[in-house]
Amino acid sequence: MTQSQIAPNPLRMPGATLITRLQVYDTVAPDGQIGGTPHFHFLCSEMYFVLAGSGAVEVIDANGFKRVELAPYSAFVFSPGTIHRLINPNRDLELLVIMQNSGLPERGDNIVTFEDTILQDDEAYASAMRVTNFDEAYVRRDRGVQGFLALKAAFDHHPEVGKKALMRIFEQGAARTRQQFDTWRTIISNGAVRESQGSLSFLESINTGDMDHLFHAQQALILAGDANKPGFCGRLNRYFDPATLQFAPEGVSRA
Repeated sequence: MTQSQIAPNPLRMPGATLITRLQVYDTVAPDGQIGGTPHFHFLCSEMYFVLAGSGAVEVIDANGFKRVELAPYSAFVFSPGTIHRLINPNRDLELLVIMQNSGLPERGDNIVTFEDTILQDDEAYASAMRVTNFDEAYVRRDRGVQGFLALKAAFDHHPEVGKKALMRIFEQGAARTRQQFDTWRTIISNGAVRESQGSLSFLESINTGDMDHLFHAQQALILAGDANKPGFCGRLNRYFDPATLQFAPEGVSRA
């Protein structure tokens, strides 16, 4: 899709969500488990739908640690503040991921559970987050797992100790991403907020007999690509809608 083909009010995924096909990493982390990078989101709820294979997701939140098994065609939904780590014991787990607020995950709303020495420093955090290939993504994953295990140990010691450690990660993550907050606000306003306001506006229109918006219907076919981009949890094939392409996120070509 070229820039000239993008409509003035370009089509979005339902609710301004981000859709991704994910092949979970099949390499071994420091604790001997196979899988992805533990991280959380400040503003985005998320859903995992199991397309193929089986596995699990390990979770830490204010209630401590738990493990949720993922069977074929099951769906796991979680809200912001859920630290999540995908586990792929049979090396066959493939997911459809639906995430709130398309545009935010590409702009920093992914906080990895690094240890304190990384999370407390802007330069160290930026360096640890930056990857250009899969080997570097595995290193980022391994560093995140080390912090995840330390947080789990804090909850094992005592729930209040765990909550204190969790709060520190949240606060450090906010400090590391604060410079992005204005951008995040713009993306939310132009995305999910605009979509919901548009629905209310359309409701008022049809209530008065005005059907004009129905004569401006749009469609978009987004072809499947290779899952060849290193992500936090695995190899990504992201399905960018016409509206998201306007932001020209990293790794996306308009051509």
